[in-house]
Amino acid sequence: MLKNYHLDIIILLSGILPLSSRGPGRGVLNAETRVRIPVAALKFNMLSHNLNIKIFLQELVSFALIGIIALFSVSRMIKFNIVSSQAVLIPWWQFLLAFGIGTAIVLGLIRILHGGLFLRLFFIFAIFTGTITTLQIFISQTQALIAALLLITLYLVHPYVWLHNLMLILTLPGIAAVFGVSLNPYTAAIFLVAMSVYDYVAVYKTKHMVKMAKAMIAGRAIFAMIFPEHLRGFKTHLNEAHPGEGFMMLGTGDFVFPVVMAASAFSLSPAAAWTVFGFSLLGLLLMHLIFVFQKVRRPMPALPPLAAFAILGFAVSVLLGF
Repeated sequence: MLKNYHLDIIILLSGILPLSSRGPGRGVLNAETRVRIPVAALKFNMLSHNLNIKIFLQELVSFALIGIIALFSVSRMIKFNIVSSQAVLIPWWQFLLAFGIGTAIVLGLIRILHGGLFLRLFFIFAIFTGTITTLQIFISQTQALIAALLLITLYLVHPYVWLHNLMLILTLPGIAAVFGVSLNPYTAAIFLVAMSVYDYVAVYKTKHMVKMAKAMIAGRAIFAMIFPEHLRGFKTHLNEAHPGEGFMMLGTGDFVFPVVMAASAFSLSPAAAWTVFGFSLLGLLLMHLIFVFQKVRRPMPALPPLAAFAILGFAVSVLLGF
C-alpha cells in the first residue's frame, strides 16, 4: 500500500535564479586568423547564446522526465487500485490551509534553528522519502527503501550536480503524482493560482524567497534543479555551483505544481492529463523566454507562466471533451 510520505514534504523553493547577472558575452574575432565566418552563422550563434538554448534543453529534458514519470506513476496507481480513478474531493480551502500551516512551521523552524544543519537534514529527509514514494510505485517497498538508502549514501559521499539533479528527478514525480490524485483538477487549478500569486509576491515584493534560496544554497540544501552553462559543469561539486557563476537554478516547485495539475486531470481522462502536461511544456518555453529577455538578469517567479499554461491545457481538455 502506498504510504503518504508526501505529507511530510513541503516544496520550499519556487523561482528561477540567473545563470549570469552580466548579460551575454561578446565574441572577439582576431583579424590575424583571416577566418571568414558567414553572417548567417554569426547571427545564429549569437541568437543561440542569447537564448541560452543549452540551458533550455536541460530544463525541457528535466521537466519532461519528471512529468512523464509522474503520469505513468498515476496510471499504475489507478491500474493496481492503489488509488481510485476518481479524485478525492478535498475542499480547496482545507488544502491551502494545511499547506500554509505546514510551510509556516518549516519556515519557523528554519528561523529558530538558524538554518544550516536543520535545512540540510530537512532536505535529505525530503529527497529520501520522495525517492521512496516514486520508486515504490514501480517496485516493492523493501526494494524502494534499499535503493533510496543507497542513493542517499552515494549523494552524501559524492554531492555533484549530476547526482543532485538525478535525485530530484527521482523524488519529484512521486510527490506530484500522490498530490495530484488527492485533488480534483478544479482544486488543483485554484492551488496553482494561489501559489503563482505567492511566488510573485515572495520574489518581487517581500523578496523572502530570494533570501531563502541563498540560505539553502549556503547550507547545501538546494531545493532546485541546477543547470550548468557547460556540460562539464555537471561534474561540479555542489559547494562550487552558484547562480550567476555559470549555473542557473529552477525551483522544485516550478516542476511539481504544473505536474500536480496534470496528475489531477487523470480524474477526467488520461488524454486530459497529457494535454495539461503538453501545455505545461509551452509554459516552460514562455518562462525561459521571459527570463532570457530581461534587461537585467535577476531572479524571477517562474511559476506564473507554467501555471497559466497548465490551467489553459485543462480548460482546452474540458472544452474538447477529453
